[in-house]
Amino acid sequence: MTIKIIASVGLVFAILVTSVPAMAQNQKALPPVPRTPDGHPDLSGVWQPGSDKPGTWAEANRGVGVAEPGRGGNVRKGANPPYQPWAAKLVLEAYNRRNADDYTARCIPELELGGLSLYPHQFVQTPNLIVLLMEVRHAFRLIPLNEKHPEDLDPAWLGNSVGHWEGDTLVVDVTGFKERLVGSKINTDALYIVERFTRVDYNTIEYSATVDDPKALLHPYTMTSKYMLRPGTRLQEYVCENNEDPARFEELDKKGLITREK
Repeated sequence: MTIKIIASVGLVFAILVTSVPAMAQNQKALPPVPRTPDGHPDLSGVWQPGSDKPGTWAEANRGVGVAEPGRGGNVRKGANPPYQPWAAKLVLEAYNRRNADDYTARCIPELELGGLSLYPHQFVQTPNLIVLLMEVRHAFRLIPLNEKHPEDLDPAWLGNSVGHWEGDTLVVDVTGFKERLVGSKINTDALYIVERFTRVDYNTIEYSATVDDPKALLHPYTMTSKYMLRPGTRLQEYVCENNEDPARFEELDKKGLITREK
């Protein structure tokens, strides 16, 4: 009996030893992080925010074209603004009206801060300028490198961005926002954001954003997310139909179809 047990253990050990190299061979090694001629990580390509699943768009989203949570749940973390009471009241009012008055319902763009994984983003990188194209609402961001914000800055929905490299991390300073005082996201003209993009491997960009708005927030907060490379994906045309129809909203209000039941 003892001899049989020893023989069995030896056989299992032999199988494990021989299978490890086979498993290692089946796992393809990732290419190194590509770099530009000036040595910085190359962020160029089409990416999916708010995901941690590698592969093509179809492989990561089960082929249905609808983004899914990450492998361990929601990839985007910490995105709960600590609003001052007056701003929290406005957010609650918007929630109770199903965000019918939200700016995005009027096709106004906004910084998604590593979220909205349904739509891809494309980075176009040059030595002095990074362009970020976002399929949703056909929005784009121009991020000049090693420059200051213009002194004659015009407030914008996406703010004004300037960037610089800190080692392998692209740091983007964003200011000059228009106020948003209606909807699910409230900010004043004092909104200030610092984003960080770090391509940690061939498939993944680690993202973080530190958000401050002393007029609307109790204190700054930081949220994190990821961008996953989506080879073969192309940005598509996005058409946003302006939802400004006061008569239609009045009709829905009368039917009780906007305000949530309390």
